[in-house]
Amino acid sequence: MWIDRLLESRTTQATALAAQFAEQRHKLLAQNLANIDTPDYHTRQLDPGAFQRSLHEALDEAQTTRTRRLKLRGNRQFQTGPDGRVQARPSVNPAPNVLFHDGTNTRLEQILADVAGNSLSYEMSMNLLRGRFENLMTAIRGRTT
Repeated sequence: MWIDRLLESRTTQATALAAQFAEQRHKLLAQNLANIDTPDYHTRQLDPGAFQRSLHEALDEAQTTRTRRLKLRGNRQFQTGPDGRVQARPSVNPAPNVLFHDGTNTRLEQILADVAGNSLSYEMSMNLLRGRFENLMTAIRGRTT
């Protein structure tokens, strides 16, 4: 049906996958922050650059093969599950130089900067999705109020 094609466009899927990635990354950053004082804890990460490359490859593949469904694959860290959601496998951050006295490599300033940047990414994805659905509702209603 034509409404399915509107709701499941590659652009909408890519934006939804970006929001799912930001959500999972935010949970991971919260875990890193919660364990900041845990001895021998090493921060884990989900690399936004690697996710963006995976998403770009999925978009290119979908366009080349003319498929509607985006599939993240070929990357050990990010894949699309059977339900179409992002499945991310975090990696452990190596120590930047030296571990702290308690065996951790956690830096509060870096975690807070990552949280702020990730929040902006999530908000941008959600605003794009909201705008997409508001435009569809406007088209369905046939008026702008």
